[in-house]
Amino acid sequence: MSKKCLAALIAAAPLVPGAAAFAGHVAVVPPGTVPTGMLAAHSSIEDVPVSALVRAVAPDGTDLFVQHVQLGANSATGWHTHPGPALVAIADGSLTYEDARANRCNRIVYEEGEGFVDRGFGHVHRAIAGSDGVDFYVVYLLPPGTPMHVISAGGPSECAS
Repeated sequence: MSKKCLAALIAAAPLVPGAAAFAGHVAVVPPGTVPTGMLAAHSSIEDVPVSALVRAVAPDGTDLFVQHVQLGANSATGWHTHPGPALVAIADGSLTYEDARANRCNRIVYEEGEGFVDRGFGHVHRAIAGSDGVDFYVVYLLPPGTPMHVISAGGPSECAS
């Protein structure tokens, strides 16, 4: 797949709020209850792992999931991974993305208007909301037939508290 086609797929993904309906095995928010318009726009995302995006796209397509996540003040997701890449846009508040790299615990804070790509495919991480909580949107690009978008995992030893 060319970079141009991949960029078009990624750009179009947030425009399809009902796209997760094709998954068939998760509860989907009725499209009529979601206001029209951009859910996130101009979120700055650096270091996009193109190889992970390409890996998720098979000759017969990819499974697309779109999710709105809301975490209360200072709450955290559990440690987990995804079966493919996840594109994240922070809509309100802030979150700390925590993972292990180069034998140390890595923590990066993302604010409203920023975003990141988790490469998935076994990369274990978690998100911790800031003091005011966080709302963010995630677009998952998963190999066709993927049964779930989040897989629980143990936290890396480098991040043990």
